[in-house]
Amino acid sequence: MERIAIVANCLREAAVVCGGSLTSFLTEQGVEVRLEADLASALRRPDLLGSADMLGRSRFVVACGGDGTLLAANRIAVVHRTPVLGVHVGGPASFGFMMETTPHNAESVLADALAGRCRVEERLMAAATVMRAGTSVAAVRALNDLVLRAESRMIKMRVEIGGHYIATYAADGIIVATPTGSTAYNLAAGGPLVHPSIQALLLTPICPHTLNVRSLLVGPDEEIRVRLETGARDTTLLTGDGQESLRLEPHDEVLFRRFAEPARFLTRDVGNFYRKVHTRLRFGERFGA
Repeated sequence: MERIAIVANCLREAAVVCGGSLTSFLTEQGVEVRLEADLASALRRPDLLGSADMLGRSRFVVACGGDGTLLAANRIAVVHRTPVLGVHVGGPASFGFMMETTPHNAESVLADALAGRCRVEERLMAAATVMRAGTSVAAVRALNDLVLRAESRMIKMRVEIGGHYIATYAADGIIVATPTGSTAYNLAAGGPLVHPSIQALLLTPICPHTLNVRSLLVGPDEEIRVRLETGARDTTLLTGDGQESLRLEPHDEVLFRRFAEPARFLTRDVGNFYRKVHTRLRFGERFGA
C-alpha cells in the first residue's frame, strides 16, 4: 500500500477541514495516510500520526493552507526528493501563488496524481553557508528566499559574485531569491518577476541608501559571497523562507549558491504561472479607474 502525507495550517479551521476531507478521500481509495502532528491532533486521529521522516518518505506530500504551509511541507519533502501538492486554503491576504489547486478541485487533482496523470515540476532552491573566521558554522536552505537583514539599523555588506567584487551595499539588507520566490519579498522590494523554469538567483537590496543599485540576476552555478562590515552594536539576521532564522556576528561571511536538490511540485496545469500573475497579483490592473 502506498503512503500519502498531509500537512495543514492548523491555525485555519478551513485548512483542518480540508485535511480531514482529503484524509477520508484517500482512505477510501485504499491509500495509507499519515498526518503531521498538529493535524493529527486537530482531527483526533493519533492513529495516523507520522514522523517527519515518515512523511517525507511518502509518494507525495499534500499541503493544505497557504504558501507558508507549502514551504514548511517542502522542508520535510525535499531531503527525500518527494514532490509536494499544494491545496490553497488561504485567508484574504494570502496569494497562494505556489499552490496548485483549491479544496473544491483537490479530490480530482489527487485522483489524477494517484493515477500518474500529474507531472513533477522541479524548482531551483537556494542555500546559504555562514562562515566565521574561515569555518562553516551554520547552513540554511530556502525555496523562496534567503534574507540578510538588519534588526534595527542600516548595515554595510561587501558583495562578490563569482569571485568578482560588485559593490558594498549600505541598506536594510539583501534578498537572495529563487525564481519561485520572485513573487514574494523580492517583488515587494522592487525586484523582477521571473518565471520559475529559469535557472538563476536574484540578488535584491532592501531599501539601499543610494539611487544606483538594482536587482541582479545571477547564474545558477555562481556563488554570491557577502561579508558583513558591521560593528558590535549592529544585529544582523539570516532568514530562510521567513521560517528559520540565525543571528550573525560582525564580519561573518555568507556564501549563497544553488541548493543541490530542487524542490518538486505536483502539477497538472502546464503554463499557469502567467495566469497566476494576472489573477492573483492583479498585474496590470488600474485601481480606482
